Amino acid sequence: MDNFITHTEASFDEIQLLIYDAENIHYGGNQYWFPSKMHQLSGCGPVAAANITSYLSQTFPDKFGNLYPYQGRFNKKDYVEHMIEIRKYVRPGMFGLTSAQQFSENVLSSTNTKGIILPPHMLAERAAPMDDAIRFIVQALYQKLSVGILVLRHPIKELEEYAWHWMTITHLSLDPMDNKYYISVSTYGERRVMDLDLLWNHRRPQDIIRLVYFS
Repeated sequence: MDNFITHTEASFDEIQLLIYDAENIHYGGNQYWFPSKMHQLSGCGPVAAANITSYLSQTFPDKFGNLYPYQGRFNKKDYVEHMIEIRKYVRPGMFGLTSAQQFSENVLSSTNTKGIILPPHMLAERAAPMDDAIRFIVQALYQKLSVGILVLRHPIKELEEYAWHWMTITHLSLDPMDNKYYISVSTYGERRVMDLDLLWNHRRPQDIIRLVYFS
């Protein structure tokens, strides 16, 4: 597996989700940009969907240009409007959006209104080994596709802020210094780097992580 990743890694660049706001540059959307306080608290799923669809529109304009109706580079004002529009379809329930299947169906409901069908690909088995997760992420990134990741519960204290939370994976790398895999994610409008082994392999049986991408 290591040889596969090391060979493949050079074949894809890190996905850039740059959103411009005057002199500030954000990395993907931020749920706290929603005007509604309630939407801010439950907005991570809609933001992940907004990130995925806007990036598809920017990267594959001939196929997916309609998914993001604004011209030019991403700016915060337009991006917030995109998030608000996406949230009409990607609607969290009382306890958030805790199902990758529901997330996928909601995203498709949004894209279908624009005449675009996006087949979802899911790694939904909670017991999947990390090698399966790596293969899944590489398959997406190699095609220049970002990956939605849902972390429901996690016992590691340093990962608490990522629990019950959707994020967008933009890169995977193997650090030769410690021989560990790391994922780059967009969350809260920032780029964060997470130890994939810590995230994936240090869970209890009841802790759930879901992965999904669209093509």
